[in-house]
Amino acid sequence: MKADSGCNDIISAAKSILLGQLILGFLFIILICITKNTFGVKSAIIGVAIAVIPSLLGLGSAAYKLKMNRDISIRYLAKLNSLVKWVYTALMILAVVRFIPVDNKIMLLAYSVTFLGCFLTPILNKPQFRMT
Repeated sequence: MKADSGCNDIISAAKSILLGQLILGFLFIILICITKNTFGVKSAIIGVAIAVIPSLLGLGSAAYKLKMNRDISIRYLAKLNSLVKWVYTALMILAVVRFIPVDNKIMLLAYSVTFLGCFLTPILNKPQFRMT
C-alpha cells in the first residue's frame, strides 16, 4: 500500500465521519435553539465541539503517522486513532467542566448525539454523497 493512497483513504474517511457528526450536531443545536436559552445553546455547541475535534485529531494523527511510515500496520493506526480520540475527549471534558460554565446535561447529550454521527458514515459513503 502506498503511503499517499492510505493517507488519502484516512482523510476521506475523516471527511465522511466529520460530515455525519456535523449533520447530527447541527440538528441538535437547532433543536436546542428552539427549546432552550443561549446558555443551553452554548452548552450544545461545546458538546458538539468535544465530539468533533478529538475525532479529527485522532484521524489526523493516524494519517500523519502513515505518511511518515508507510509500512505501519492498520491495527496500530486504529489503536493510535482511538487513543488520541479518547485522551483529547477526556481532556476537553475536564477543561470545560472545570473552567467554562455549561449545562452539563445538554453538553453531554450534544456530545452523545454528535458522536452517533460516526454511524452515519456508511450511509454517507454512497456515491451520491461522496465528497471526494
